[in-house]
Amino acid sequence: MRASICALFLACLAAPVLAEAPFTFDAAPGRLPKDVVPREYDIALLPDIAAHSVRGTETITLKVRSATASLTFNSLNQRLDHVLFDGRPVAGLESDDKTQLTKVTLAKPAAPGLHLLSFSYDGKIESQPFGLYTQSFTRPDGTTDSLLSTKFEATDARRMFPCWDEPAFRATFRLTVTVPAAWATIGNMPIANRTVKGALATTSFQRTPPMPTYLVELTAGDFAEISATVGKTGLGVWAVRGQEHDGAIALANARQILADYNDYFGYPFPLPKLDSIATPGGFTGAMENWGAITYNDQLLLVTPSSTIHDRQEVYSVQAHEMAHQWNGDLVTMGWWDDLWLNESFASWRSAKETDMRHPDWQWWEGQDADKEGAMSADARQASHAIQQHVTNELEARSAFDPQITYAKGQAVLRMLEAYVGPDKFRDGIRSYMKARAFSNATTADLWLALDAASGRTVSEVAADWTGQPGYPLVTVIAQCDASGNRTVALTQKRFLLEGEDPGRSHWRVPMRVRTGAAADSQALLLAEDGQIAAAGRCDQPLSLTPDAIGFYRVTYDDKTLETDRVAFPDLPSGDRIALLDDQWALVQAGQQKLERYLGLASAMGADLNDRAWSQIIEALGQIEIYERGTDGHEAFSAYARSMLKPVAGALGWDPGPDEAPPLLHLRRQVLRQLGEWGDPDIVAEARRRFEAFLADPATLGPDDQGLVLPIVATNADQQVFDRLHGLVRSAHNETEMDRYLRALMQVRDPKLAQQALDIALSKEIPPQADSIRLQLIFAASEQNPALTWVMFRDHVDEVMAAHPQYRPLLLAQYIPEYLWNALPLDELEAWLKARVPPEMASNLSRGMQTARFKLHTKTEIVAAADSYLAARKQVPPG
Repeated sequence: MRASICALFLACLAAPVLAEAPFTFDAAPGRLPKDVVPREYDIALLPDIAAHSVRGTETITLKVRSATASLTFNSLNQRLDHVLFDGRPVAGLESDDKTQLTKVTLAKPAAPGLHLLSFSYDGKIESQPFGLYTQSFTRPDGTTDSLLSTKFEATDARRMFPCWDEPAFRATFRLTVTVPAAWATIGNMPIANRTVKGALATTSFQRTPPMPTYLVELTAGDFAEISATVGKTGLGVWAVRGQEHDGAIALANARQILADYNDYFGYPFPLPKLDSIATPGGFTGAMENWGAITYNDQLLLVTPSSTIHDRQEVYSVQAHEMAHQWNGDLVTMGWWDDLWLNESFASWRSAKETDMRHPDWQWWEGQDADKEGAMSADARQASHAIQQHVTNELEARSAFDPQITYAKGQAVLRMLEAYVGPDKFRDGIRSYMKARAFSNATTADLWLALDAASGRTVSEVAADWTGQPGYPLVTVIAQCDASGNRTVALTQKRFLLEGEDPGRSHWRVPMRVRTGAAADSQALLLAEDGQIAAAGRCDQPLSLTPDAIGFYRVTYDDKTLETDRVAFPDLPSGDRIALLDDQWALVQAGQQKLERYLGLASAMGADLNDRAWSQIIEALGQIEIYERGTDGHEAFSAYARSMLKPVAGALGWDPGPDEAPPLLHLRRQVLRQLGEWGDPDIVAEARRRFEAFLADPATLGPDDQGLVLPIVATNADQQVFDRLHGLVRSAHNETEMDRYLRALMQVRDPKLAQQALDIALSKEIPPQADSIRLQLIFAASEQNPALTWVMFRDHVDEVMAAHPQYRPLLLAQYIPEYLWNALPLDELEAWLKARVPPEMASNLSRGMQTARFKLHTKTEIVAAADSYLAARKQVPPG
């Protein structure tokens, strides 16, 4: 049934926050002059891994657009020699690593037209995951090896070869590399030629299509492949030799995803092959190099030790990176201001694909957790717009904000898709891809394509959400006539967890309206206030965020909220999730009483919706953490246990046959939280299962290990701790080791926690897993924040060594969010200010604002929780 539309045109907004103009090369921001444009690169590399150096030769076909006496391009840590322009020596050469620029002065001005620049150079092989880097790793059999790989986003192609390293400068690349003959080599394109001479092999790849420098890829090492085809496209999954068959699930995923994306985007994948490369360690996450995606191997390989969550993560990360082959690679943002065109779209398309192919995972409901994280970050004065200005490319890393650039952008796109309709939204995306293929784009290009496909001014609605920070709180006041028919008055203002909006922000709010069992209708709130004349009957529940799709919050008048509470058990799961999300946020902001939220949470009863209970468990868990060390802690813990005990009783410890992943996740989460809150029955059963596991590992599968081991660790004594540590040392692979280490970080006893932190810094963690040290620190901070802070402060360089490029962002924005209750915040801020560059000031402001808000909220919510329990007159049994 087609949804009805009731638009609210009761007042006019101020002028919209307009997106920039459509992409043109000349208008694209950047430091490099645009009078000279690279067309073709021919690059040959001879790496010397032992010396951490590389010798390169390079020839670049240039198009001189206007006569010029000099060339300026990017370089870093390179010494150029034998520099020739059209075969003749140049007049001058100056390279500056501080500015990351090389200037070549020509012997005589170059006329417009095609020219050749050639040179040789000596460069550096990095030991961290940026540029061309070498990575040491330990194999499962204990032997060590090394590999070469690349990671160039955002500005590190210049570390491997001098180039025009800004996204608007698309060119073709033909890469040649000489490495040990026993190694495999993988690049963006298929191999064109391979010649073996003694112990070395020289491999040349086919020329790429025009693309930005940051998508060039090279990996070399003792890798092996499994392969398949989709249409004319060859698919490969590469891993360290002996582990390639652990990529079988990833290969099957890739076949499915590629076929779906060829159809959805209406533009078949244009390269002849698409490889997925599992690198052991190196960088965290994955990188969408065109035709050769690199992954941390834990995000691509599935072993018998992998959990259901691991398998889900593999699928969703693959879906994200493969979406980039269109959003980012085929069509690239013109400048880093529009990074969201890459990341938000890949996140949204990944979630849509995962949900479509695995409906039993209830993926969109699970994604609500990421959306809530984004809404929490975006409800602060120091938040920023999805489109944030990047002055120069050296600042581009600050744009990679997972909460706003990724999660908020994904949620906004989902909201816009619901507003436009899925078919018309897809048609707009197809038009956008076709129009901008092998080129660049701005947000304006996308909005114009959606305008044309939908027949609506999507650009005006969308610009409000991408061009300014924050989002609205929509207030609902219902009125009933004599017949019980409901009219709803709406107002909007920016939702902030604290403080007032200095700019009186407004949004065009695309809403859906659900009343009772009636079909949804659409409403577009255009102004500060508006009205829905027909909103069902006053005895029916009302939702203005059905299925939790909107990126805005709703607060209902008391009578409407009570109607929703009474009907809560029978509401669609998405509507219940939205109510819980909004009420908890309003409690945190001091705009709603805690008892209202707890009343909704109590109405869940023994319902088994995973995301709704996850939201409740997160809220109760936050209150329990706030209550630690207070007189009311035990009373609240008992109350929280009483909320979850009926769910635990309904679920039991052992899953039934063919249970869906959300139910399996809910069981683990409920039981684990009860163990965290000291439920004696749960702790005793976890210990029993742990003892059985030690006697026979087959009694506890990978998923149940993630439930039992943290409960045991939290309540561990020295003997139990040592036995858990023994599991770490005897782990069969990195997946197991990671799971055991994370459990070990949950120990509550401070003496044991210090031992756990020492392990997190030790050489027990192999070099390829260095990046998990920071994650272990964050995990340990939940139980022992002050102890964790001291360890982090004294060993910050060791902990952050695996994150050299993102160190400033992690320190400035995320350390305050995790260690807010570890030390006085003024002391923490001063320490961080001394260690982050000035350009991270806004990120530090966001991080400290979050930390101070948590500290303030702790006082308010503890008082509210204690008052609520006192009013109940008796503490429920634990």
